[in-house]
Amino acid sequence: MTKYIITTESGSDISQELIERYNIYVVPMHVTIGNQTFDDGTIPVEDIYRYYDETGTLPKTSGSTPEDNRAIFERVFQEHPDAHIIHIAYSAVTTVSFNSANIAAEDFENIHLVDSKNVSGGLTAVVVATAKHIEENPNATPQDIIRYVEDVRERTRFVFLPQTLLYLKAGGRVSNVAYIGASLLSLQPTIVLKEGYLVAAKKYRGSFTRCLKNLIKDYTTNYSLEPGTLTIGGTPGLSDEFKQVAIDALQEQGYKDPNWFQAGAVISSHGGPGAFGIIGIEKKQ
Repeated sequence: MTKYIITTESGSDISQELIERYNIYVVPMHVTIGNQTFDDGTIPVEDIYRYYDETGTLPKTSGSTPEDNRAIFERVFQEHPDAHIIHIAYSAVTTVSFNSANIAAEDFENIHLVDSKNVSGGLTAVVVATAKHIEENPNATPQDIIRYVEDVRERTRFVFLPQTLLYLKAGGRVSNVAYIGASLLSLQPTIVLKEGYLVAAKKYRGSFTRCLKNLIKDYTTNYSLEPGTLTIGGTPGLSDEFKQVAIDALQEQGYKDPNWFQAGAVISSHGGPGAFGIIGIEKKQ
């Protein structure tokens, strides 16, 4: 029976609990504030917001390097010499990380790479689903597992609702015209993953509370989710009040005890403070 080890990037925002539960190895991505570059996860996300408030400049995020990936791959094989690595990568169209992993993998055998087409909690959803699939199918081949990832990534639905478009505008994700229009009309556009890209989707009007309730109602109506995959969370600054609004709205739709995620520096630098995210994996048709 083949031993499999899953690796992914820190931009997955995977929790320490899940890392330990499924023995996941994490490759660092990076954040540059001024002239200093840090490994993702080593600085508080609030420092990013503070830097933007003070300078008007958004810190830069960058993907993992070949050296970052090589170091993790070497560690895996030192600790598990006979293992096969399943590397589930951060959306390849948004960062160099997947290409870096491909370069690093050339120096090893038994590494199998796949683009998750997801970021943050969406990537975690794909990673955890794959880990469970491996546990339930111990005789699966690497090709079987890659096919599973390619299937489940297409059924993963990640939507987030920012409280401000300033960070998306600063990062070039929305135009100045769209930003001004949304502000004048009290519109709150959602951001979704489409073929790996972060793109603006349905717009809601009104207070954040109202938009949040309507988002949850639409999400739970539009998607029939696999049990146990519903996850909610957000970036630092999402208040306990809004968290409770989300929980209450989900309970009204028949969903109790959702999983939780805390967004890290990479996605938080786009979403800004207090953004809300909802994730799930649709059932197979």
